Amino acid sequence: MKFKSILSYAIAALSAAFILSGCQSTGADGKPLTPAEIIQKRDATMQMSTTGLDALLKQKPDVKKEIDAAAGYAVFDTSNYNIVLLVLARGEGVLFDKRRKDPIFMQALKTGEGVGAGYQKQYQIIIFKNTAAIDQFLLASVAGQQGGVDVEANFSAGSGGTIRSFNPEITFYTVGLSGYDLQANYGGALFLVDQQLNDAATLASLPKKKPATK
Repeated sequence: MKFKSILSYAIAALSAAFILSGCQSTGADGKPLTPAEIIQKRDATMQMSTTGLDALLKQKPDVKKEIDAAAGYAVFDTSNYNIVLLVLARGEGVLFDKRRKDPIFMQALKTGEGVGAGYQKQYQIIIFKNTAAIDQFLLASVAGQQGGVDVEANFSAGSGGTIRSFNPEITFYTVGLSGYDLQANYGGALFLVDQQLNDAATLASLPKKKPATK
């Protein structure tokens, strides 16, 4: 079996598992989080977002102007586990929509091709230039679908790099804090709303797809 086929199979399998899990945070035992654990996980995710954004601003100070002018931004912990030729990245994330008082907690899963084996602590920051871009991102996220050309593209990821997006209203940045510079071509990406970390009011307020017209 060719590697491309193996990679495609891995992406499909991991994506299916991610969706079937209900896209909710769980404890070390695989069970749903308790109310106290939910609070701890929220706090840890918020701290992660501060760490990731600070790391990017330290390398690229001008990004602050982009964020100030943007409708919102998201920060994800996309630490890479590079196993020979298959790169896996799954982590927590949070989206800050300037229209909302509360953040939206999310999860990310990415798979792709890499070289060598290793680990890198890495964060991804996504900047949304307008509210339509945020809604488009959330619609794909809520539906449990890949972002496709709107929020995901094949790209090269390394420390402090800019990632091209097919949507001109969305900008991706990635910044690594430890390990070596890892170059990977990601073939699939899922950004999904966390069904447990967000409260009922936040989940109910998310954009919904309009029913198909006959």
